Amino acid sequence: MLVFFIFLKEDTMSVLSILFIMVVILAGACVQSALGFGTTMITMGFLPLIMEYSKAMGLSIFMVSISTVYITLKYRDSIQWGVMLPVLFPTMVICGIVNILSAKVSSDSMYLLLGIMFAAVSVFFFIFSNRIHVRPTAKSGTILGIICGVCYGLFASGGPTAALYLLPATKGKKEYLATIQAFLCLNNLMILGISLVLGRLELADLPMVGAGTAALIAGTLLGLAIHDRIPSEVFGKVIYAFVGIGGIWIIVSHLL
Repeated sequence: MLVFFIFLKEDTMSVLSILFIMVVILAGACVQSALGFGTTMITMGFLPLIMEYSKAMGLSIFMVSISTVYITLKYRDSIQWGVMLPVLFPTMVICGIVNILSAKVSSDSMYLLLGIMFAAVSVFFFIFSNRIHVRPTAKSGTILGIICGVCYGLFASGGPTAALYLLPATKGKKEYLATIQAFLCLNNLMILGISLVLGRLELADLPMVGAGTAALIAGTLLGLAIHDRIPSEVFGKVIYAFVGIGGIWIIVSHLL
């Protein structure tokens, strides 16, 4: 298995690499549409196996930006802007600063930190998510916004933290999906701009961007269908178990 990923990393434009990228992005887009977040947790867990961490982040953000823009526009009438703003502003400020500074950190170190974060998120979900109830106040929004900004800036993944604030604050399932997608959309577009300026994506990456976009569309449509049929908490347990195993695998692979 390790030899397979090394082979893919040596040539990210090979047919096998493109297919691998498409499968990862399809799965991530499906999770995003079904749960309201999750694309980058999937893509950043696998894409760094075959490309540099910075390029994986750039591609992940580009893909998830398309998905969140589409879902935000689709459910724009259900967005609760007043609920979102207290957590949005601190997230964007901290995220922008951390994302720029993270460009100076080595790919191996970032990927190890990503594994630790994945494992921590998984443990939190299974043990503490039902015990902690965040009141949607300006204070809690600022605190969670800072935490979310750090996670977003380092790993392009702030959805779980944002969900802690937005889920109890929104009126229902549709309003939650619309609001968190708008939140993620604005942050994604900011990180995408930073990524383009820093050169994380180049013209040579167009083949994988095109293939990823096709997979993204399919995954988004599939995820929206799943969102309407499967209880989010059931789907969430499967995803977070997967995320936790992935995090442990990343940590162990770096220690061996």
